[in-house]
Amino acid sequence: MKKLISQALAASLVVMLSIPFANSAEESIEDMTRLLKLRLGTDKVEPPTATGVDGVYQTRFGNKFAYLIEGGRYVFIGDMVDLKMARNMTEVSRRELVVQELASFDTKKQIVFPAENEELAVLNVFTDTSCGYCQQLHKEVKYLQEAGISVHYFPYPRGGNRGPGYSNLRKVWCADDKLTAMSIAKGAQMGSLASSGDCESALHVDEGYILGNRIGVTGTPALYTSDGVMFNGYVPHQQLIPQLLNQ
Repeated sequence: MKKLISQALAASLVVMLSIPFANSAEESIEDMTRLLKLRLGTDKVEPPTATGVDGVYQTRFGNKFAYLIEGGRYVFIGDMVDLKMARNMTEVSRRELVVQELASFDTKKQIVFPAENEELAVLNVFTDTSCGYCQQLHKEVKYLQEAGISVHYFPYPRGGNRGPGYSNLRKVWCADDKLTAMSIAKGAQMGSLASSGDCESALHVDEGYILGNRIGVTGTPALYTSDGVMFNGYVPHQQLIPQLLNQ
């Protein structure tokens, strides 16, 4: 329980903001949303929804979750934990968001290293060819495949279109043989890709970067399971495989 609470506190900045909503408990969702946009300084605010806890509503702006209490007069930003059930309710919502966003990026836009034989699990990886830990993880993809795990690569150029890996990622996504191109780009021959990086598929690199930012990716590799669980950074295959297969 202590670990759950400490993780929730560490995961996000918790702030109490006083927002002068109308005194009426019947304040409309539209008005709540409008005032949230005004006070938080962003138009990207999701309409508040009931949480199942009396008088508490959940909203989201970007990848941050916030909760409205006392008829919408106050809002706090952070994780909400059900102490009785030892359940981080915000983490549940966060994982649902990740699953939804990953599904919006068509498989045809991804580079997939399929599992050998029966697929038992999927690992979604936001990657940058210039990232040392991404290169190390790629060396271990074969072990994941042998264990029945498919690796789905999403492009995430650190630093955006000015990042060190942006050009190579475009070349990888433009290659006829993308799997081989990915291995070349992350190997000793990094930078020797034949493709120009100027093709329709290169647009997926920018789309992947935008997608990663929407779900809170801040560095690479960023690993996500098919149900939205995130692993922070590189994890050796000896540890990763049992966790993905729930062994």
